[in-house]
This record gives sequence, C-alpha cells and structure tokens, in this order.
Amino acid sequence: MIDKQDELYKDMMAVRQLPVVPTMLEVICQITEMRFAAVARVTQARWLACSVRDEVQFGLEEGGELKVETTLCNEIRDSHKPIVIDDVDIDPLYKHHHTPKIYGLKSYISVPIFLKDGTFFGTLCAIDARPAKVNNSKIIGMFTMFADLLAFHLQSLDLLERSHTANIELQNKNKTLSNTNFDLDSFVYIASHDLKVPIANIKGLLHALSETVAEEDLDREAVNQIIGMMKDSLKRLTVTVKELSAVVKIEKNCEEGTTEEINIAEVVEDVKQDLHHLLLESGAEIEVNCKNAPKLNFLKKNLKSILSNLLSNAIKYRSPERPLKVIVKLYESGGKVHLSVTDNGLGIPSDRQDKVFTMFKRFHDHVKGSGLGLYIVKRMIDKAGGRIKVRSTLNKGTTITITF
Repeated sequence: MIDKQDELYKDMMAVRQLPVVPTMLEVICQITEMRFAAVARVTQARWLACSVRDEVQFGLEEGGELKVETTLCNEIRDSHKPIVIDDVDIDPLYKHHHTPKIYGLKSYISVPIFLKDGTFFGTLCAIDARPAKVNNSKIIGMFTMFADLLAFHLQSLDLLERSHTANIELQNKNKTLSNTNFDLDSFVYIASHDLKVPIANIKGLLHALSETVAEEDLDREAVNQIIGMMKDSLKRLTVTVKELSAVVKIEKNCEEGTTEEINIAEVVEDVKQDLHHLLLESGAEIEVNCKNAPKLNFLKKNLKSILSNLLSNAIKYRSPERPLKVIVKLYESGGKVHLSVTDNGLGIPSDRQDKVFTMFKRFHDHVKGSGLGLYIVKRMIDKAGGRIKVRSTLNKGTTITITF
C-alpha cells in the first residue's frame, strides 16, 4: 500500500470509495472469462493499481505498482486509444511485444479513462494467461461504458469534495468576519470612550484656563498648573491615538513582509537598545535562554514588536520588593516551537487572566497605559496562526507563552 503522503494516494482512495467498482470488475471477469481485472492510475512515471479483482493470484494488490514502461497502459496514455488482444501468439502487432513476455500474457484488453474535463486518469483493464475472445464490439462497448461511468463518478466525487472544501472555507470566513465585526464594534465603542476622557479633560481645563486668565489678578502658578494638566491630557490623547493606529495597521498589514529564520538573541538585543532608558531606570536583568533552540521562521519586525510589548510590560509592572529579572526562552515541546517571557513582577489575579488580551484591559492603575499592548500582541500571533497564553501568580510573576 502506498503512503498517505503519496501524490497518487488521493486518486487511489477516490476509486476505492466508489461502491460500483468491485461489481464492475466482477462483471468484467465473468463476461470476458478473464481472471484478472483492475482500475489503474497511470501517469507518465507510474502505474498504480487502485482497485483489483485477482482470481489467479497474479500477485498485484490495491496500492501495488508496476514499472510503467513495462505496461501497455503506458502506450494507451500516449495514444488515447484502447488496446485489445485475443491471443498474443497470433496478434501481428503484439506477438513480439515486451509486455506480454514480461507478464506471461495471452489475452489483454485496456481502455483509457478520461475525466469529464479531458484529463487522462488511467485505464480499465483485464488480462489472462490464456486466450480470450474480447476483440469485439460487445466487450469493447462494455469496457468503454464502464470507463465513462468511472469518469462520471470520479468527477462527481471531486465536485463533492470541492463543494465541501468551499463550504468549510466559507464557514471559516464567516466566522472570521463575525469575529472581526465583533472586534470592530468593541474597538469603535471602547476607542470612542477612551478618546472622550482626555478630550473632556482638555475641554474642562480650557474652560478653567479661560476663567483664570479673565481674572484681574492673574495667578500665573494656577495658569502653569492648568497648562501642565492640559499637556498631560494631550500626551494621553497622543498615546491612545498612536496605539489605536497601531491596531488598525496590524489588522491591515500584519501579514505583509517575508518571514525569515530568527536569531532570538539578536532580536532581544535590538529591543533592549530601544528600551535602554527604561532598563537603566528599572535595573532590570534580561536573560535569553536559546541554547539548542529550534529554528523559528517569523516576520522579524512583528517579533520585535511582540517582544518589545512583553518586555516593556514586564518593566512597567515590576515588583518594588525585588530586582526585576526577565527570562526570554525559545524551545521546542510537543513538536511545536514555543517562545516564553517570564518575569518576577507583580503578577495578575487569577480571576482576571482570561481578560489579559482584551482590548483596553488594565489591571494595575499605578502605571499609565492604554491597555492595548497585549491585545496588539495577540492579534499578531492570531494572524500568524499561532497561540498565546498567560500563566501568572499574584505577587510572584507572570509567564507569557507563544506557540508557533
């Protein structure tokens, strides 16, 4: 039996799925009195038995192969015409042919099977070691009719399979569209809410500034305080708009670019350069564990963005009780490549961990942020066909694991 990964396996299984084939081969043997019949898949390089009826122990089973150059089916593939032999010994065309000599044949009949789109599939054939009366319109007509019937059923199976595949693809697209619509609704609703807060603050501060400036005795300290608060609100607004733009960009362009083999240590070093001031301020120690690491192919710019988000989060939410240590590890487990980022920071409460990748979710108020970082990371991983999960213990630390 050929391997499931073989390029012809699908064709063989298509023939075997047709319940009419065994009956067809039995009828052929009964009417022709030949004791071996088969449906063969024939290509330029191979001859494969898809279905067999063997009453003489010829030794060829379903999934068995013959060297295509030793078969008459090889000639039928080129000529597109049947070959019919009653008795090799008296046949002027084939009495000296190599195929009957190789296999000990006396009688032979084989007709081509063409799919409805004109593609040559293979042959319907019968052989025997003794002569048989098959070179007549009745037998040839039966073989031709059976070959057409096989082609019809094979084409129907192909259409059903393509219809099933298209239906599954449509369902997946509908599911993706539903999820996208849900995400879009959430995005618009929450984004508008998040933008309203700094805008409302600025509006209120402008009103307060107007009243202060209108006073006869101008309080410069109060003015400077209001201006400082306005700058803070504008900064919040700028950060929110920037991160919302990043979300939109990821949704549109996440898959643009070429994947490449990643050197994880180099990417982490690049991120550390970008986060240089934060690392100095926090005194964080970043350790990279990629000894004997598997190969990882990914979009480098996306992986850098992912690690930047995860490492900056680890710095933001470090514990004041101990020096921050972060371990970035690339490893293989269960046949998959995994990338984990582990810190010894504040941790996340167990009842909130399922919401950590949700848009605008934040669980520590002492640090400024929009709550979009981990959402962005998850979207990039989702679009790459990977998975991301969090495991955290409050006041001990957090591990984010990505499976590629």
